[in-house]
Amino acid sequence: MKKFFLSLALAICSFVSARAIEPFLEFQPIQAGGGFTAFNVQGGITGKVHPNIRLGAGLGITERWNFETSPLIPIFVRGQLEGRLGSLNPFFSFDVGYEINTEDTSWGAVLVNPMVGLKFDKWHFGIGYLGHCWTPENAGTTSTFNMKLGYSF
Repeated sequence: MKKFFLSLALAICSFVSARAIEPFLEFQPIQAGGGFTAFNVQGGITGKVHPNIRLGAGLGITERWNFETSPLIPIFVRGQLEGRLGSLNPFFSFDVGYEINTEDTSWGAVLVNPMVGLKFDKWHFGIGYLGHCWTPENAGTTSTFNMKLGYSF
């Protein structure tokens, strides 16, 4: 599964032209729900494949606020739709990937993170849903609310 996501990320990067690439850095101060509370810092690149569509990939680190466990390392691909409504610049993004558990690598989670938000010049803010499907069979799922503040370079 990890090789698939890395291969997909490389394919997306090679598809996007060099002048359209935009690096980003994001902070998620809140991931909360189902007894799970954490924060996340992540970065990556996106590139325009259409005037309103971006594709990209990223990598991050997720840690519980009480630091009681080792961090998770999310690796993801992103699709993003951008628009303009009057003076507002809304966006919808969809991340899918895998979170590596650094404490026990036999555990991990497939992640899905749809999000809606607004862009303000180079800054963006969004809210969304973060779903984890833990990889050992019958390990369950985690559904959380998340908030994101980001900057595009």
